[in-house]
Amino acid sequence: MIRSVFVVGFSSAFAVGSSFARGVILARILGPHQYGLALILISITGALDLFADAGIDRFIVQARFGYRGDMMGTSHAFRVAGSTFIGVAIVALSYPLSLAFHAPEIWLPIALTGGIVTLRGFVNLSYKLQQRDHRFETETIIATAIYSTELAVMTLATLLTHSYWAVLVGAYANTLVHLVMSHALAKRPYSFIPRRRLLGLVGRFSLPIYLNAALLFAASQGDRMVVATSFSKRDLAFYAAACAIGQGVVNLVGRVTVNTLLPILAARAASLEERRRRNTQIGATIIGGSVIFLAGLTTAGPILVPLIYGPAFSGLGALIFASTVVQMIQLEQYWLTTLLMANGLTASFPKITILRAAAFPAAFVFVALHLSILAIPLAFAVGAAASLTMSYYAARSLKLIDSRLIAASFIRTATAILAVLVLARG
Repeated sequence: MIRSVFVVGFSSAFAVGSSFARGVILARILGPHQYGLALILISITGALDLFADAGIDRFIVQARFGYRGDMMGTSHAFRVAGSTFIGVAIVALSYPLSLAFHAPEIWLPIALTGGIVTLRGFVNLSYKLQQRDHRFETETIIATAIYSTELAVMTLATLLTHSYWAVLVGAYANTLVHLVMSHALAKRPYSFIPRRRLLGLVGRFSLPIYLNAALLFAASQGDRMVVATSFSKRDLAFYAAACAIGQGVVNLVGRVTVNTLLPILAARAASLEERRRRNTQIGATIIGGSVIFLAGLTTAGPILVPLIYGPAFSGLGALIFASTVVQMIQLEQYWLTTLLMANGLTASFPKITILRAAAFPAAFVFVALHLSILAIPLAFAVGAAASLTMSYYAARSLKLIDSRLIAASFIRTATAILAVLVLARG
């Protein structure tokens, strides 16, 4: 167990670190405007991965007979079909999307992202079968290779071209390495020929994830999309830089939280009182730690951001504070999500995601009210607070959460959101 947590933790840290380094390199070499255009392409490729994956890799790990050859072939067929469909769709939508982002010059690179997602559909997922035995070594090797290759190729392309096209070059390098290594390290022949009687089984698992992918995209990337369509590309670059440090910390802590707390918070032979005391200690630590995180990043962020991204990214203190409020709430959400998952209470997950995704249209409403760019993190902070409320409501039957923790959580959250509202109106 400890070995698995270490391996997953290393892989997660490497992925988060590579993503952070990519942003710093692009911002320093390209400057705010070109970096803003690059961010649009990064967000689109990230969204396409969410839609094309459809949870097939998780299906072959979780399904009782996911390891069987006919099940693998059917799973691969779903992935190939879904990726191809998404690839064709993004090509068709590339020009309208470029107009929506007020950047018609990027319609061709948007269209070319369709090739990335289509190629990803042909990845051999048999290396994922290791996870059925709680082993992650092969996946970690592949992840390390693809992220390091993408970063190196993108950096070279950025230095040579000084253009947002470097993002596309790096993404293709990532995809090709993933494709080649997945087949080279595979333990069984590759097939994407489906078995008819298994199509329904895979489809029932996969199709709802397409809807959830749309919600996750609105919740996780929606803020950048609103900024891209409602503000300048320089503003998008400033927004991404203001969020980057906090997002890196939260993503890493979130992945480690789920992996380490899942077995700890699961229902075991311990008494209710003992489980309640343990959960209260964890919850108090996370809530208290999130306040320290907010205070620390609000204080250090305005110094670190221009130091890391360059002097053009100075004066972002208010934006850093507002984005950190959202991230503070997300830290607590990881704990509650893990608690619900550990006790089998996953039925409320779609409602939790929907409430968080509601921030996407709310952000457009706030912009229409002529609030500043701080209206974007304000909307997503309100959405995160609403999903947090639903999480606490879903966990009420467990009787594991001290009411004083809930009170402290919402006093802290309401105070922080109110402060962002005052700044946004100003």
